[in-house]
Amino acid sequence: MLCHVTRPDSVVMEVEVDAKANGEDCLNKVCRKLGIIEVDYFGLQFSGSKGENLWLNLRNRISQQMDSVTPCRLRLRVKFFVEPHLILQEQTRHLFFMHVKEDLHRGHLRMCSEQAEELSALLAQAEFGDYNQNTAKYWYTELCRKDPDQETVNSIIAKHKALEGLSQGSVEYQALQLVASLEHYGVEWHWARDAEGQRLAIGVGPDGIAICRDDFSLVNRISYPLIQIATQSGKSVYLTVTKESSDSVVMLFKLISNRAASGLYRAITETHAFYRCDTVTNAVMMQYSRDFKGHLASLFLNENVNLGKKYVFDIRRTSKEVYDYARRALYNAGIVDLMSRSGARSPSLRSPWHEQEGIPECSGCQQNRMLQEKLQKLREAFLCMVCCEEEIDAAFCPCGHTVCCENCAAQLQLCPVCRSEVEHIQHVYLPTCSSLLNLTVGTGSPAPIRRSMATHTCTNADYCSDDKLCQT
Repeated sequence: MLCHVTRPDSVVMEVEVDAKANGEDCLNKVCRKLGIIEVDYFGLQFSGSKGENLWLNLRNRISQQMDSVTPCRLRLRVKFFVEPHLILQEQTRHLFFMHVKEDLHRGHLRMCSEQAEELSALLAQAEFGDYNQNTAKYWYTELCRKDPDQETVNSIIAKHKALEGLSQGSVEYQALQLVASLEHYGVEWHWARDAEGQRLAIGVGPDGIAICRDDFSLVNRISYPLIQIATQSGKSVYLTVTKESSDSVVMLFKLISNRAASGLYRAITETHAFYRCDTVTNAVMMQYSRDFKGHLASLFLNENVNLGKKYVFDIRRTSKEVYDYARRALYNAGIVDLMSRSGARSPSLRSPWHEQEGIPECSGCQQNRMLQEKLQKLREAFLCMVCCEEEIDAAFCPCGHTVCCENCAAQLQLCPVCRSEVEHIQHVYLPTCSSLLNLTVGTGSPAPIRRSMATHTCTNADYCSDDKLCQT
């Protein structure tokens, strides 16, 4: 089966999967080509017969959900938005940024004029680079839905000039940080009508449900703890909501089709589980339905038969579990692509998918990778084993073990290594990772590197980075 998958940056990818493949098989192939491990944030969308946007259930077969049209036309989209600092890979962050740009262009995210000015400058720097009066274009009109005056234009240009020299990755990260503070960040919109026939936009987000008019002006907001139960019947979705007087009221939303109603019902349940729960319960994960043939088989053969079995919800991990899973997967794959505490990004190690494709490494890349691995091991060796954020700087007395930082040590009564009682904590001064790395490079690095350092010649005294060898 041939699938054409459109990325958020409008690039179409061609993916070949088995005729009986599940949606997960297609998504994994796309993410593998892009080098993305944080797969759980993404999903595949397609258009229904009435133009509605529907999420492909990754746990069910593609052929059971889409019309028998070849090739299948799908869209790679961000299904669950998280804070930018929780995104571990640069590739993932770029796709988040491209999806956010599309939402901004459609007017799904509202902001004040000051935020629009800053975001316009960030978007221009990301798209066109450093300020140039002949090429710079700004999004202020799309963001604020009004034309800027000359004072506003001058303010945007000044902000753009202040971003000179920043890389595209840094600018995209700053833009995502700004967008993440907006009200409707990470909200998925569904179009419906209420019991009186008024057209509404139903926004399902991390904190609850926003009910808006056509122009996205807020009508009502319902947080998840107030929702007692959500049910679907045909084209309608019913929400039983607790009011301030402890009474409950049933809200009705009529959608354009049964599949659109199922999409809203799924969105409410899956979004609540992803953002608000510690783990996905079996009641949600294992809920399924059957087609007519599967229903007959379950009646006459065995209830556990898999014939005609389709999962209702498409969620297996919560946001916390996705983050932990991605960290472990990146570590096991030997990829260093995490944000350091200083804000600088570490270079990526060789991806295992490059090995699968048979792409060779040159000697310089191999040496560079070896040094990166040594640096990563040094950083991990000096990292607090409790919080995994700060460096070790405390020793337990009288046992003398040094395994954590002072903040974590102050909260422990027993040594986590020998389980002996802690009488007091002594601050210790260990070598820094950078000094140990310099020692490693000088003594244990490959011979070609040592030769190049020994024959170092300075060509620019003002900008020489080798301050130990260069005496200029």
